[in-house]
Amino acid sequence: MCRRRNLRRTAVSIDGNVSTLSHLGPSWVQPRHYLSIWWLHTFFNGLFGVVEHVKDTLIFAGGGGGDALAALMVADAFGLDPKRTAFATLVWERTLFDPEPGPRAPEDFEAIQAVGEHNHRITASSRLRGDRTTFVPRLAESFGVSYYLMDVTRGPERVRTQISELQQRLGFDRVLVVDVGGDILARGHEEMLRSPLADGLALAGTHDLDADVRVIVTGLGLDGELSEQDVADVHADLIEGNDDLTTGTITPDTASRFASAFRWLPSEVSGLTTAAALGHRGTAEIRSSGLRVELSDESCTVRSFAHDDVYQRNEIAAAFEGICSIEQCETVLQDFGRTSELEYERRSRDRLETTVESRTMKSLPLEELEADLIDYSATVQEEGVQYLSIRRIAKVLDLQRHELESFKTYLAENHADRFQPPIWTCSASANAGQTDPGRSIGFAQVGGQG
Repeated sequence: MCRRRNLRRTAVSIDGNVSTLSHLGPSWVQPRHYLSIWWLHTFFNGLFGVVEHVKDTLIFAGGGGGDALAALMVADAFGLDPKRTAFATLVWERTLFDPEPGPRAPEDFEAIQAVGEHNHRITASSRLRGDRTTFVPRLAESFGVSYYLMDVTRGPERVRTQISELQQRLGFDRVLVVDVGGDILARGHEEMLRSPLADGLALAGTHDLDADVRVIVTGLGLDGELSEQDVADVHADLIEGNDDLTTGTITPDTASRFASAFRWLPSEVSGLTTAAALGHRGTAEIRSSGLRVELSDESCTVRSFAHDDVYQRNEIAAAFEGICSIEQCETVLQDFGRTSELEYERRSRDRLETTVESRTMKSLPLEELEADLIDYSATVQEEGVQYLSIRRIAKVLDLQRHELESFKTYLAENHADRFQPPIWTCSASANAGQTDPGRSIGFAQVGGQG
């Protein structure tokens, strides 16, 4: 176990139609005082040739992957100044893109920038070593940002150390932990829960920071890890009657600014949230297992929770306190009777290694795949399914990574009306299930409840 300090906790809220973040702490920690201190910090660093740029907010993509894009969407929805907002993420891709199970550490990267003693920054030129792929550098390039890498391989204590160092360097006093799908709100015993490790690490690593910490959730239930009853329990425990909860929505304007990324970003849940924000409604079949989820107004709703409320509900995160390695965290999960993402990935890697070399596109023409997809779409449409995710298409058609990319290009060229990444519309009518996105409201406080 690691030694750690107890740090002061305060709260932050999202308030007003202009989507500003207001500080609720005592006057001596108001942002204007931080700015004065950090102006001096910047000045003296400048004397030694180092220029630090003051930030107001750190947005931490708690699950990596699609959450890294969602962090940008949240910043846009909140109206945060991109020059005064820093972004952090863990890097943890599916085995289809990174066959080595688990999250990546700084030593797994090339062209990653060291920042201070404990941090590293991912830029457009960064890349994973070997035959592994992460999409974070492309996000950085596409949207003109960089991401600080949260090294969860060393447990939540390293994350806390990293954020504390970044706070000293950048001067922010707000941390927003972003999760798409809402499984971070789970207790830890939910039957369908499949990613308790990453969420527990993110929550534990941001507990007791000397900053205002909020947990930002959108797309509640869209990742299929919370049953209808689980979602109802979340509403009862965290949403209904919660005066410290603020609620809004991802608007069509925000969604449209980021939708193009899903042509290459294999993020299912963030993509579904974006599709919902653009007006798509109905049942979507997702994941390899064919889970069915609903695109509704809830799918693009954004909620801001007090970190302590979420942390106290998530029993796994509390059990991770003081742990300094991901291996120890996995042992804790076993004590909970849970299987971690690491174990799922080990099994997936073993299946990939024993799979016979995949067919080539010459041996199975794209037109045949197209016919199979249309036939399958017609079948599930009769069962009430309006959409298929790209990940589901890959499973149904048994496509490997490079096959899938070729087939996506084919669909974009031949079915632009039905293929709107990350979803495929089952009906030949392009607008089936789509509502007018113009009716969505902007990100603003709606009463005091969800």
